[in-house]
Amino acid sequence: MLTIGILGGMGPMATADLFEKIIKNTPASIDQEHPKIIVYNNPQIPSRVDAITKGKESPLKELIASAQLLERAGADILVMPCNTAHFWYQDIQEAVKIKFINMIENTVEYVKNHNIDNNGKILLFATAATVKTKMYQKAFSTVGIDVLTLSEEEQKNISLGIEEAKAGRLEDNSSIKLLADIVSKYQKMGVYSFIAGCTEIPLLFRYIRGEYCLIDPTQILAQTVVKETMNGSPELVFYPLDKSL
Repeated sequence: MLTIGILGGMGPMATADLFEKIIKNTPASIDQEHPKIIVYNNPQIPSRVDAITKGKESPLKELIASAQLLERAGADILVMPCNTAHFWYQDIQEAVKIKFINMIENTVEYVKNHNIDNNGKILLFATAATVKTKMYQKAFSTVGIDVLTLSEEEQKNISLGIEEAKAGRLEDNSSIKLLADIVSKYQKMGVYSFIAGCTEIPLLFRYIRGEYCLIDPTQILAQTVVKETMNGSPELVFYPLDKSL
């Protein structure tokens, strides 16, 4: 069984969320049936958002150092629970010899294979930097799906909510009502699928009631890495991500 390396710290709760989802998606009945996981929670990685939107210090040097540390520690496969940091994906992959699963491409593949495009339109909840780089927009365009983005004012409020989540504010997060309102607004416009394109966003959706299809890249990544580490194991059952809370 392969050893998983988690390049984390962006932020710590999102890292813990991926770790937990890997455990929950592993079909194990005893401890020894779970994969070995090495978590490097490095919150000192410079802001990915500031680097992209404000031209501040690039996180690439620290991202590469973190990936190489995990490789030296014995990781056979690498995952990174931060969507925005995937802007530097290729540079990180070239700096290590182990496989690095691309969270964004992995999400597109899942959506395509499970036919959850909902008439070819999906709304993106993400950091301003992820939106600016158009990583999701470009990736989904290759499979004929349009990724919609928020208005400038909506994006400012979502970015604030992400910052609050990183500071530990979840249930009392100021963006929860806004998220719910946006989901309702776009459902009336015929959009029923929403991408949690920042790893803090799934933590907030726990508090949003209603019927919607939440595409959670962290959950999809957990399922994928479990499948890849279970060498020779039976095909895993992947349940749809639709939520009715």
